[in-house]
Amino acid sequence: MILGTTTGIGMLALPVVTAHENFTLTILLLCFSWLIMTIGAYSLLEVNLWLPSNTNMISMAEKTLGTFGKVFTWVIYLLLLYSLLCAYLSAISGIIQGLCANNHIILPRWVATVLGLLLFSFIVYKGIGAVDIVNRGLMSIKLMAYLLVVALVTGHVNTQTIFAGDYTIHNSVLMVMLTSFGYAVILPSLRHYLDSNKPLLKKVVCIGSLLPLIIYALWIFVIQGFIPKEGPTGLISMITATNTNALLMQSISAKVHIGWVAHMANFFISICAVTSFLGVSVCLTDFIADGLNIKKQGTPGLAVQGICFLPPLLIVLLSPGIFIQALNYAGLFCLLLLIILPLIMLYRGRYRLGMHEHTLLPYGKSLILGSLTLGIVLFSVNVALLKG
Repeated sequence: MILGTTTGIGMLALPVVTAHENFTLTILLLCFSWLIMTIGAYSLLEVNLWLPSNTNMISMAEKTLGTFGKVFTWVIYLLLLYSLLCAYLSAISGIIQGLCANNHIILPRWVATVLGLLLFSFIVYKGIGAVDIVNRGLMSIKLMAYLLVVALVTGHVNTQTIFAGDYTIHNSVLMVMLTSFGYAVILPSLRHYLDSNKPLLKKVVCIGSLLPLIIYALWIFVIQGFIPKEGPTGLISMITATNTNALLMQSISAKVHIGWVAHMANFFISICAVTSFLGVSVCLTDFIADGLNIKKQGTPGLAVQGICFLPPLLIVLLSPGIFIQALNYAGLFCLLLLIILPLIMLYRGRYRLGMHEHTLLPYGKSLILGSLTLGIVLFSVNVALLKG
């Protein structure tokens, strides 16, 4: 689930948004993003383990921060997951439309959006067990396709292209990277699914976060060395395009002269969007059900589905090319919800409320306060950049 949630957004967006940067800087930023998001993940998991199983972020914030924390978490959580769903739904609709166009089928963007939502929201409605089964199958196919595409394309990589960028951090890079490691939103659901098995959860977070780091680095290396950064069909031009993912698929197809390899690469990109959409949707439905104290099955379950999917559907229908922009805002909300808020909850729980069970994050106050300060600085700087 962690791997499926993370290796979607990064595979789709990172080769594009990092096209301005030198590859060395990109790797350093990736490692930094992984580290700070992992600290936030362990903080969130530790707080969650203090409370009964099946407790989500709302109850965690209320227990440690009171009513204000509960209201703040409601707002930021919804903004984060709605931003992510907007990005994923935009990606899915663009991919569906692009695949249809490749087969000489003209499909309006709004039709592709509705079809994609109906298909994958049904899987979410069936529950986390169904999502896990689908994700396992898709992840197996995705990993095989990933390894195959990387192996076949690596021989055509131009290293001069990769290291041609500068050492300036451009506006959207760090926000998209943080979002790419935003797997912590599914930890409350995974904790319940794994019966609160602390050793297993620690292992899942560690391995589940390190694998995407390696996969991202290799994928960026291959794509940026294979597709030119400059030019009308280059990666940089895709950053502001309304159909970023479709253009990425078209560029790969144009460069690969072996038909089945191009189809495999396009299939891989398509799966990336689906696995991320499913993981985030499970988080949001669990969150809504927990916050409203209603079941996810039957008629109440349909209400949960409506609250979960109707807002992003309307946004994507009105603004189909919102993919990169939605990820920028999601990065800000990731900083608030998955780094700053868990660290505040952890500090208050440990040192004000006396909750010392299930310690996961080491080094005590120094690491907590240092990471919290860094998170606040990053948030302030990136808010200023987005305004500028």
